[in-house]
Amino acid sequence: MNTYLATLGWWNFVGCMLMLGFFNENFGKKMLNEWTKIFTVEFELDYWSKFWLAWAIGLNFFFGAVNIGAARWDLTELKMLCLVFDIIAYILFIALAVWGMKAKRTGPGIYSVFIIFGIWLGWGIYSLAELI
Repeated sequence: MNTYLATLGWWNFVGCMLMLGFFNENFGKKMLNEWTKIFTVEFELDYWSKFWLAWAIGLNFFFGAVNIGAARWDLTELKMLCLVFDIIAYILFIALAVWGMKAKRTGPGIYSVFIIFGIWLGWGIYSLAELI
């Protein structure tokens, strides 16, 4: 469980660094529309895009810090709470990806998020099952 929490925490920090690049609209278009083809809707850096981008970076930073910290805590109950919230978050991320597909706003790269999110979700459930 400690390895999962710490690894997920660092994954979130790396995600923060990557998302900082999205403040450059050209990089965002290349990453989301050309290289990964996650979205078919062209990436635009307007007011609301900046707002949600800053929100996502802040959340990733926060959850990264919490997960890394949780890996060092001696309280199993709090670690389990973090683990449960991580699992819930990845279930919601998968639901959001499905919604994006149904709304026809995603491209063929969206399938990669199911692999990535599936790995995190599976590892989280496995880690929780070890504790129970």
